[in-house]
Amino acid sequence: MSFSRSALRYAHTNGYTGLLYTPKGEFIITCGTDGDIRHWTCISDDDPRSTCLGEFVMCIAHSGSRLLASTDRNTIHAYTFPDMDSDGILMRFTAPATCLKVYGEYTAAGSEDATIKVLRGDKAGNETVLEGHSGPILALDMFIERKLLASISGDGQLKVWNFETATELKSITGLPRVNSFESATQYGTPSFEPQSGELLAYAADNEIVVLNTANWEVAYKLRDDKVSSNYSCCQFSPNGERLAAGSTKGEVSVFDIKKRKAISVESPPNDCNSITCLAWSQADEEEVAFCDATGQLGTVFMSDDTEADLQEELESEDVRADLLSKFKFVRAGNPEATEDDGDGVSLEQLKRDVMNYADPIDDELSNQSLASGSRVAPAPAAPQMKLFKQQSAFQPSATPSDLEHRYLAWNDVGIVTGHVEPSGESSIDVEFHDASIHHSLHISNYNQHNLASVSSGALALASNESSKLVVIALAAAGNKEWSLSLPDCESVDALVATSHLVAVATSASFLRIFSVMGTQREVLSIPGPVVAIAGHEHSLMLVYHSSAPSQTQQHLSAMLVNINGLSLRLEHLPVPLTPGRQIAWLGYTDTGSPSMADNMGLLQLYRKSSNAWFPICDTMKQSSSVSNNYFVVAVSERRQIVQAVLCRGTSYPMTNPRPMLQELRMQIPLCDIEVEKSELEDALLRSSLMQVEGAEKMQKETAIKLFALACSSECETRARELIVSIASTELLQLAVKYATKRGRIHLSDRLCELLPQLEAIQEARKQQTLLGASGIAATIVLPMTPTAGSQGQGPKPKAIELSSSKRGALKRFTNSPNMFKAAARPSTPETTTPLDTQENIFGDADAESEVATGKSSEQRTPLNSVNPFAMKRKLVDTGVIFGSEKLKLAKK
Repeated sequence: MSFSRSALRYAHTNGYTGLLYTPKGEFIITCGTDGDIRHWTCISDDDPRSTCLGEFVMCIAHSGSRLLASTDRNTIHAYTFPDMDSDGILMRFTAPATCLKVYGEYTAAGSEDATIKVLRGDKAGNETVLEGHSGPILALDMFIERKLLASISGDGQLKVWNFETATELKSITGLPRVNSFESATQYGTPSFEPQSGELLAYAADNEIVVLNTANWEVAYKLRDDKVSSNYSCCQFSPNGERLAAGSTKGEVSVFDIKKRKAISVESPPNDCNSITCLAWSQADEEEVAFCDATGQLGTVFMSDDTEADLQEELESEDVRADLLSKFKFVRAGNPEATEDDGDGVSLEQLKRDVMNYADPIDDELSNQSLASGSRVAPAPAAPQMKLFKQQSAFQPSATPSDLEHRYLAWNDVGIVTGHVEPSGESSIDVEFHDASIHHSLHISNYNQHNLASVSSGALALASNESSKLVVIALAAAGNKEWSLSLPDCESVDALVATSHLVAVATSASFLRIFSVMGTQREVLSIPGPVVAIAGHEHSLMLVYHSSAPSQTQQHLSAMLVNINGLSLRLEHLPVPLTPGRQIAWLGYTDTGSPSMADNMGLLQLYRKSSNAWFPICDTMKQSSSVSNNYFVVAVSERRQIVQAVLCRGTSYPMTNPRPMLQELRMQIPLCDIEVEKSELEDALLRSSLMQVEGAEKMQKETAIKLFALACSSECETRARELIVSIASTELLQLAVKYATKRGRIHLSDRLCELLPQLEAIQEARKQQTLLGASGIAATIVLPMTPTAGSQGQGPKPKAIELSSSKRGALKRFTNSPNMFKAAARPSTPETTTPLDTQENIFGDADAESEVATGKSSEQRTPLNSVNPFAMKRKLVDTGVIFGSEKLKLAKK
C-alpha cells in the first residue's frame, strides 16, 4: 500500500492558503490571500467556481448549509452554500481571524490578537473568550464530547482548554515562536483523534508528537525517515486510523496509527513549497488534499503497488513461518543455493529464493518473478540546498500591489493612494500634509501606474510593466508635467523623487538620474538586482543584491550617490541585515542621514563620519502585542522620533479608515535598558550620534548625571573614565565642583590633573577640524607625563585629613560664585601663537630658569589646588603652554 501524488493546480496567489472538503466530499473549497473562494469538484476541475469575499480570506469552515470565512474586516462572516449569499456576522475580533473550526453546534476561531472565541449555535452573541496566549493563534482543534480545545500560538506554546468553563488544562512550551501569522512556516496544527479523543497529535520540528489526553503525557512520536525537513501541519483521518502531515519542503507523510509507522508516499515535485493546510476526504478516506505557500493545490491518494505490498508482506512476522516451512522445497529447486551454516537462515536469501523460485513448475510465473526480482530501484535524488529567498524590488512606505486600494507612497511630504474599481477603472489620489506645497490631486490612472514617489519638488509615477515615466513638477510655473519612455524596452523597477532630482532604477541595471524639470543628468550601472531606492535633496541611496543569498540571509550592498553641480561622487557600502530578515523600509532622516528598517522592526542609521550603521530603534519593543507591526513612514533626527502606523495583526495599514500616525521615541537597544544607568547612556549615545538640537547641552547634562550616578555607586574610576572619554573642560569644571561638594577630595584632585590633557585634546580637535577640511592630517599632542626616574626624585606627598572646621571652610570656598573666575582669567598677560609649535610646547630657557629658581608666581584656584589649607607645591619641571593661558604641569 502506498500513496501517489496528483499534478499541482494553481489555486491562489502567494501566501497562506487554506482548504477543506465538504461533508459529503463533493467539493474541495480553497481560500487565499487574493480574497477569493474557489469550489473544485475534483483536482482535475479546469473551471472552478470563484467568489470574491474581500482583500484576503485567511480561513474557512463548513457547517452544513453555511460556509464560514475570515475576512479582511476582522470578522467571521457566514455565507449560504453553495449560493454564497451573505448570512450575517458571527464573531468580531480586533485583528484578522487566522483559524476556524466547526464541530456540531460549536464554532471556534482564533485571531492574531491572541484571543480565541467559542460560540454555541448559529447566532452571534454570548461567545466564550479564551485568553492566555501572548502571540497570534496559528491553529486550533476541538473535541466537543469532552469540551476540549487545543490551540497553538506564536508565543511557542500549546494550550489545552475546557472551552465550556474557559479554564486552561495543560500548557506545553518549546514550539517555534513568531510575531505574526504571515511570517509563520510551522503551524503545529493540533488534531484530536476524532473517534474517542484519547489522542492529541501536533507537529514539532521533524516529528509528530502524540499525547495521551488522559494524563497529557507523550504516548509516542511518529517520524518518517524519507522527510528531510520540519513538519508544518498534521491531521487525523475521519476514522482515526491514519494521520497525514505536511512539511516545509512540500513533503507529505501518511502514518498508520496502529502500526505507528509511515506509509510510502510519492516524493514532491521541485515546484512544491511549504505545506500550509491539508484535509482528508470525508467520503473516501484514502485521499488527502493539500495547499502550499505559493497557492498551489494538490492531492495524495492511495494506489495499488503490487511490489510494495509483496515487500511489506515478506517483512511481516505472520508470513515468516510459512516462508520457513517452504524453505527446504525452494532450496531443493535452486541448484545455485549455498549450504547454510548451522540453523541460521538469511532473510534476504529467503526473499530472493522465494521471489525467483516461487513456482518452478510454471515457467511463465517463474519468468515474471525473475523479471520482478531483477528490477533495480531508482537511485534517490541528491538533496538540494535550500537558499534564502531573494527579496524583489519594492517601494518604501508602499503596500502590496495586488491590493485593490493601496498606498503607492507615504512619507513626511504626502500620501499617494491608488484605487482600482470593480469596473476596472483606476485612479490615483495625492494628499499633501502641508497645503502650501501643493493642493490635493486626483489623477485618472490610464497608464496603470503602480509605482510612485512624492517630494516637495515633484511627483513621479511609473509602472514596472511599461517603460513610461511621468513627472509632475510641483513648484514649477507653466507646463509642470513631463514624460519620457525608456529605451530598448527597459522597465522601471524602482523610482524616487527628491526636491532636486528624480531617479529611476531600470530592468537593464541602469540608474537614470533626471532633474525635477526633466534634464537628463547621469546614467550609472548597478552592480546587482535592485531592492529599493531612496533620496534626499542631492543624495541618493540604492540597495542591491551584491551576491546570491545563503541559507539564512541575503547579502546586500548600497550605492551612495552625491551630486554637486556637474560633479558626482559614488560610494559603495555593505548593508547589515540580521539572518532571516528582509528590508521593509528605506529612506533618509530629516537631516539627510541614510536609514533603513527590516521586517522585524529594527531601524538602523548610517553615519558617514563613522562609516558605520547604528541600530537606533526597535519598534517591536514598543508594541503591546507580538502580532502588531509598525509601518514606518518617516524618521526625524532633530526630534528623536520615528513616525509609524500601528498595524494590528497585519504588516500593512488599510486605506479606509485612514490610520493615525504614531510617534515612537528612539531607543538604542542597550543591555538592561530599564535601568537608570542604561537610559542615561542611551541618551548620551543618541546625542553624540545624531544631529540633535542642543546636542552639546544634552551631552553635558546627561554626562554629569552619569558622573553623579557613578559617584553614588562608589565607582570613582568609572566617573573619571567618563570625563576622560568626553574630554570637555566645561564638563570637567562641573565634575570637580560636584566631587568637591560631595567631599570626594581625592577624586577632585585626580580630575584637576586632567585639565592640561583635556585642553590639548580640545585644541587638537579644533586643528583637526580646520586642517582636515583642507586634507592636511592633524595630530593630537598630549601633555608630557612624568617618567619613572622623575617620579622617584622626591617624596610623594601624603593625603591630608581635614577636620570638621576645615571641611566647613572648604565647603564655603567651593560654593563661592567667583570660584572659577580666577581659572578663566590669567594673572599676567601672556603672548601666545595661533598654533602650538615645538618651541612654545616645550618652553624656552627663560621659563626653565624661572621654574628652577622658584620665582614664578601662580594664583591658587580650585583647578590647581583644591585644598586651601594644603602647602603650596613647588614646580620642578618644565612648564607647558596649552590654549590661551600658561598652566604649569607639576611633577611631584
